[in-house]
Amino acid sequence: MLMPPPLSPGSSSRREPSSSIHTNIIMSDTTSVRTSRASSLKSNAFSESTKLRVRQIDGDECWACGTEPPHICHVVAQEDRQAPLWVELGLIDFPLTSVLNAIPLCPSCYDQFDCLTDPGFIFIPKDLQFFIEYELKDRERRKTAAEKGVILKREIPTSEQYKIYQVSKGIITADAIGGQYLPVFLKSYLHRGRFDFNIAQVLSKPREWHGAPLACLRRCIQALGSPRLGIVNKDSCLKLRQLYDLYFFDDEYSPSLYNKLPDPAARSEPINSRKKRQFNDVTPGDPHSAKRHQESREGGNNSSQDTITFCPILLREVRAVWSLGPDISTEEAVRQFAPVITRSLNSSHV
Repeated sequence: MLMPPPLSPGSSSRREPSSSIHTNIIMSDTTSVRTSRASSLKSNAFSESTKLRVRQIDGDECWACGTEPPHICHVVAQEDRQAPLWVELGLIDFPLTSVLNAIPLCPSCYDQFDCLTDPGFIFIPKDLQFFIEYELKDRERRKTAAEKGVILKREIPTSEQYKIYQVSKGIITADAIGGQYLPVFLKSYLHRGRFDFNIAQVLSKPREWHGAPLACLRRCIQALGSPRLGIVNKDSCLKLRQLYDLYFFDDEYSPSLYNKLPDPAARSEPINSRKKRQFNDVTPGDPHSAKRHQESREGGNNSSQDTITFCPILLREVRAVWSLGPDISTEEAVRQFAPVITRSLNSSHV
């Protein structure tokens, strides 16, 4: 009886275990997803001037726990699919790539902050009643105008307005970088078991933040469905719920989400065909325009309600916010950022 010829080394019939194949597929898919996500984040990351500006304002340490050096992180996430809806409702009017949407966080705090389904860290405006009263007054403003046949857009409180309110109450001083916010550690992830005291409790004290209050509130409202929010005092939770109702339950004079869905044709319109307004172009007879123009210049955010820019994340035009405005000279830019760059270089060589 003839025997089959021996198999050559290159034609071995030995099969790779199915578990190994499955593992390789998972690792390949995971690597692909991570690479794709990293590429997306890189393409829409903050500019270097924005990062320097944030470090100059907030310091070169984690806003939550003080760890050095921090990453400059988005408050409203780049992948937040609801962000365009907030724009349509008049709740976001700033570029997501600007300093108003940035906060310095260490990798651990950022990882907990960026876990949208189960966040371990958030921060909440200390005076939520200010935002409730602001929205109620703005509703009354829109109602009065509507009765005269004029439809007005919703106005939201700026970081400078929140700061001025707290200064008037004696909570912060006039040289504060912004209003106060409460760090909230929903999980025990900081140095677990290393200390005989609750480090999260020590760190959960009000501190100032320079950014847009509505960016912070976006994260707070996302966390409303988390059972972990029970560690926050009940009054704050109830006020967050009240804000949610005010922002998203339509009344007769509020922007309607269903009547103002994004128009795909409007998005495809060339940017250059839309009329831009100059930084110093203030609408005559519009007190809100002049007031916000003055506040933005005094607040140091280099923003103007009357100047627009295209946000690559929202795919919409929003009010412009500059880290280096058009009226800042090279000498002034060097003077502002030289200390921050020096600190960053020193820390990188430690």
